[in-house]
Order: sequence, then structure tokens, then C-alpha cells
Amino acid sequence: MNHNKLITQKARENLKPLGFVQSGKSRIWYKDNGWWSVVVEFQPSSHTRGTYVNVSVSHFFYESAGWAFHIPNRLPGFANAEDDSDFEHKVDKITIEAATLASHLLEKYKSVEEFISWYSRDERRSIWDDYYCGLFKALSGNLDEAKCYFQNICDSKYDRTWEDAVQRRAGEFVFLLSNPDAFKSSLQGIVSRTRNLMYLNDYKEGEIVLPWAS
Repeated sequence: MNHNKLITQKARENLKPLGFVQSGKSRIWYKDNGWWSVVVEFQPSSHTRGTYVNVSVSHFFYESAGWAFHIPNRLPGFANAEDDSDFEHKVDKITIEAATLASHLLEKYKSVEEFISWYSRDERRSIWDDYYCGLFKALSGNLDEAKCYFQNICDSKYDRTWEDAVQRRAGEFVFLLSNPDAFKSSLQGIVSRTRNLMYLNDYKEGEIVLPWAS
């Protein structure tokens, strides 16, 4: 059997029952939760036929036409389609492991606090850590803390053009946070635009409910 067809078959057997769907004809499968997804990527090697497997959490709070792996996890090992006589067994095993991890992530990241914990971890911080931590702080109801993260972006110096765009967005959020309804509307629009760019059209306008603190 063609190794790509085998990977698709095993993904269908082990991921589809969890609600995952294939992204076109690619090696990416995702579970769509409206404003976020868990993504399983069967990543090819540039040297030989086969697959690594990445299981990641992705959310839709900055416009992009492709999947962004915000919270990445790579399963150990590589299933080699050329050298492994038990390639089918290895793909089956690693896909079951991916399904197990995906189930764990789907449950864990129902909580906004888990996203905050990830983006405030004690590692080298980037503009994205401040941007997303600010957004999740806002979702949790901590608007003053959210504003501090966005203001930090505004007060920093960056070298890349795309960082300037993020900085301008952060400045807009600093202004909008004084009007929570306007901020919520802006964030809802970002999610909708991102989903449209990615051709994720299973949800209708107004059906996606962001996890605002009550």
C-alpha cells in the first residue's frame, strides 16, 4: 500500500472517532472547537519516506492562512516506510498514541487558565507570549493585567515588519480594553477572519462563543 494512503487509513481509524477531520488531502488532521483546535500532523522527512507525528494546540487569535502550532508536542520516533518491515504496525501505534495525547489536550485546554500558564512560563519571552497572554488574561476577566501585557509590546522595540504589525494590534487592544464590548467584538472578528482564511466554515456567524469569564 502507498505509505500516504496507509497513514490516512490509520488516522481515519484512530482520530476520526474523536471528531478529527482531514485538512483537504494533507497529512494534517484537526478537531475544530470554534476558536481553537487540536492538530495532529503526520510530518514527512526530507530524507526518506515515512512520518513523524506532531500533536499541537492551535487557536485563532491572529489572522493566518495556515495552521500555527502554538503549543507543540512531538511524539518520539519516526516510522520509516522504506526500512521498517513493520511500518503498518508502527503507524498504527503512533497514531493511537497521537489520539491518546489529543484526547488529553482537548480536555486540558478547555480551561483558559491552562493557556495563561503556557504563555507565562519561565522561558525566553517573545512578542507572541505577551500578545497571547494578554488575550487570555482578558478572556479570564483580568483586563488590567491584559492591558499591561499589550502595553509592554507597545513600549518595546522590534526589528521585523511582522512584529510592527503585532505591535499596532497590541496598541488597538490597549485602547479597546476600556470598552469591553468593543474588545469582545474585535476579538470575535479576528477569529472569524482567521477561520475564513483557513477555509474552516463549519461554524456559522455568531455560533462561536469565546470563553469569556462570567
